Amino acid sequence: MIHEWVRPGKGRHRAAAIAVCTAVWLSGCSSGDNGKTAGQPSAAAASPTPGASQQAQELLQVDWMNAAGLIKENSYGQQTLEQRFHIKLEKVYPISSNDYKQKQQLMMSTGDIPDVLLVMDPAELSKYASQGLIAEVPLSLIQQYAPRTKSELDKVAPQGWYYSNVNGKNYGLPTLYFSGQFHSKQVWRTDLLEKAGIAKIPETIDEMTAAFAALKKIGVYGMSSTGNSYYNQFPTIFGAYGVMPIQWKLKEGKVVNGTVQPEAREALEKLAEWHKAGYIDPEFVTGKDQQLKFNSGKIAYLDNALATALDETDPNSIINAVHKVDPGGKVDFAKLPAGPRDESGGWAWGTAGNVWAFGKQMEKSPEKMQRILGILDSIQNEEDVWLSLAWGQKGVHYDYVNAAQGAESGLKRIGEYTDMTKLQEAGIADPTNGSTFWASQGKFGFIEKYYNKQILNIYRANNKPMVDLFGKADLLPSSGKYWPDLIKLKTEAYVKIVMGEKPVSYFDDFVKEWNQKGGSQLEKEANDLYATLKK
Repeated sequence: MIHEWVRPGKGRHRAAAIAVCTAVWLSGCSSGDNGKTAGQPSAAAASPTPGASQQAQELLQVDWMNAAGLIKENSYGQQTLEQRFHIKLEKVYPISSNDYKQKQQLMMSTGDIPDVLLVMDPAELSKYASQGLIAEVPLSLIQQYAPRTKSELDKVAPQGWYYSNVNGKNYGLPTLYFSGQFHSKQVWRTDLLEKAGIAKIPETIDEMTAAFAALKKIGVYGMSSTGNSYYNQFPTIFGAYGVMPIQWKLKEGKVVNGTVQPEAREALEKLAEWHKAGYIDPEFVTGKDQQLKFNSGKIAYLDNALATALDETDPNSIINAVHKVDPGGKVDFAKLPAGPRDESGGWAWGTAGNVWAFGKQMEKSPEKMQRILGILDSIQNEEDVWLSLAWGQKGVHYDYVNAAQGAESGLKRIGEYTDMTKLQEAGIADPTNGSTFWASQGKFGFIEKYYNKQILNIYRANNKPMVDLFGKADLLPSSGKYWPDLIKLKTEAYVKIVMGEKPVSYFDDFVKEWNQKGGSQLEKEANDLYATLKK
């Protein structure tokens, strides 16, 4: 399924790069397994038998930092995990996604290191590894105790091994990200377009400009954004100019960062023009109440909608939210807008997600690490185990979308569990992506089998994902040193240009500052990394 997340137009380059990357990286890291490490199994160690058979093993007490979510103690999910694998969680971590990284970093800095923890980004993983806070997890160990997960990663998300790699050593088990194949959907309030005299949904930047001008005459902003986000600033507009800021891309045989490319300058010039003309919501910097403003008809275009946006059976869908305010409101999906060179694309994360890491203390408990790897492997690759933790109980937490079609129609949440808060409290992490709190997502085949087929088809329609050449931009050796300051610089500079606080010509000064503050060094490292793929 690699072809589904490879950026269109770059497919041959990236597919080849990933394939070679896997071969080169894995062979290179295998050398890191030479000699005995604390996490390696002894010659006498046997692979744990998966699933319910682990009940025969000794009760395992483990401090397992679950993925982000407001989970309750002794929830359905926790009890299912503990009973299935004969373990006892020391505690659960009810942390929202917005606070997860910050609270994890605080815990780690004060010596409160869980046995198992989900690390969100390569930069954090590299920092934890360099500070001696997490354990090395040799690939040979993963091959022995989580072979099915390793095989799935190698097949559909090989870039994940870059996320867990620090200086040639592996520091965890990467996760899968099914939805990373798709960019967010775009929707228009077509009733507002009609009111403004626009009969056709805009498909190009020029058509958007004309529509925004007409909307302004009826007191409606064209769009807003999340301007203080380092990656989610007007992504579809930048995509129309053939670039995605922050992402590394191959350009004329060289790896460059989209942030400082001339195409980004073009997009900023258009956005500054729109802002000056009054087409962009003045509160775009924070994106405050963006969804509410769309629902109430104050803005007409939204570029970060879900595929469930028009699902009237989903109480949380955009169409239902609009109808609560305006029963006659109309919403329609749109294609990604095309730019001056007929390019288009939307931000996508790719098919690898995060990394399950192990606290440094786990190097002294190799059997414990081995057993947890086996549990992760079971959850992600045994359908009944994954289903019970990702979806819960049929008739309680979920049911079939169409009873007559059964699982072929996909699954849906029911009752109080259509509420994300109630769902997370029950220990079930994500209603659409098939995630669990303790192993993230399962095999792509499982997720696809139970996904609402109508929604899946909507995601796949007109899908043009733009994915970083390496999956995530902050995995280079010096990312921990430079990346935080660079993304802050980028975010602030872009906002100043769009708002007109700085002229578009300021972009050239910004590029110089970017390079001086580490951008040039990271570009060199990116090219060195890419060069290894071609050997």
